[in-house]
Amino acid sequence: MVSLDKGKLLNNRIIFGRICILAAIIALASVFDALIASYRTPANNIDIITGRSMEMVGKVYGKVTSDKDISFISDSPYLTLSLDKNIFSGYWLGEDMWRGELRADSYLRPGKYNIKIQFNDTSMIKAEDREKVGKLSIYTVNVYSDAKALRESELSFIKRFTGISPWSIAVAFFPIVLISGGLIFIISGKIEDQMAQEGLAEIYRVLKNENGLEIFFGLGKKHGLQSGEKINLFNESGELLSEVIVKNIGNENSSAVTDILRIRPGFMVARIESF
Repeated sequence: MVSLDKGKLLNNRIIFGRICILAAIIALASVFDALIASYRTPANNIDIITGRSMEMVGKVYGKVTSDKDISFISDSPYLTLSLDKNIFSGYWLGEDMWRGELRADSYLRPGKYNIKIQFNDTSMIKAEDREKVGKLSIYTVNVYSDAKALRESELSFIKRFTGISPWSIAVAFFPIVLISGGLIFIISGKIEDQMAQEGLAEIYRVLKNENGLEIFFGLGKKHGLQSGEKINLFNESGELLSEVIVKNIGNENSSAVTDILRIRPGFMVARIESF
């Protein structure tokens, strides 16, 4: 019979297990959604709403010491880029980077535009690399009339329907996975300890050897188990399969050998004197 405390622990483990699984599914789905959206997004693709501005950052090519060495060409006079005076080093690789403010004037009609960044002195760039650099310096700017239009164009399924970044959702749910998983581990330990005090244990490992199967379970000297002691073996449904003899005994874990081949982790053993 399951005690009240054990029944409560088992119920809590089921609840936290479901929470952990649900949070893990949401977190993984969010990561996949973000990665797929990122993969589908063309390089140098920028989204902006008419009447707004945003920061724009890019890699420096050629010899550049200030904003005077960089210029831009835009498809529209209403789409402009104000460059910062200073060149800065990238956080990860330490490469020279430029920064500017991209502005879509309120007169700019929604649509697709291009901005090309030009570097005045490209003599340092090899001739065969200049075409590649030219492509990397062209940015596609998607201009939208309002936030709703921008949201409806999102390649991320989650962001399109919730307005929330899938990365934010993944970051929010990942701690829930860790916390609920930790609680499951703690509760499982308490359940195992209580079962062991009652002379019961779950088989957690099964190894095949020349004498049959060696089964490992969480009962040992600490719980009064003795080497050579006979214990009962049950399947997952609680049906008695046979008696087995304890072979190797440890302080908290022991093993026994059985010739029944259809044994798997999750089966139970019980000391006969506990019944």
